[in-house]
Amino acid sequence: EPRLDIRPVSVNSLLTAACSDFNPRAEKNGIQIEQLMAVENAVVMGDAGRLRQVFSVLLDNALRYSKQGDTVEVSLERGAKDIVITVRDTGIGLTKEESRQAFQRFFRGGKAQGHARGTGLGLPVAKAIVEAHKGSITLEGKPGKGALATVILPAEEKLKAVA
Repeated sequence: EPRLDIRPVSVNSLLTAACSDFNPRAEKNGIQIEQLMAVENAVVMGDAGRLRQVFSVLLDNALRYSKQGDTVEVSLERGAKDIVITVRDTGIGLTKEESRQAFQRFFRGGKAQGHARGTGLGLPVAKAIVEAHKGSITLEGKPGKGALATVILPAEEKLKAVA
């Protein structure tokens, strides 16, 4: 289980930073990263470094399984008591069975193995981090139609100034 340094964290800042990290790679591969932030001050109690790691895993996968001309959508919304982050791509997609197994260590879908290199550890690590934050993570998609990763984290109820 990951050790966490829990503090109020701006999810907006983490997502923006993670997208900035991956923009050069996206541009090099002719892929656009589009950010859709429905709220400006999404705050969670969490470990900034670990949450950024989760978003990096999701962006890495989205770019890895997308092709030139595709768009990766990163969105942030606020629910009644939670923050919802989604990363959607229009890449190779995955089957329902692959969706169910995606969070098992070393699992890689059939098409994923021939499409891009990887170890099958990113999503299991992301799941452990999200669950340590009392949140949930899911992955769904359809072959040839892309994938949608959803992270739900409990929102910090008290509004605080966050760096």
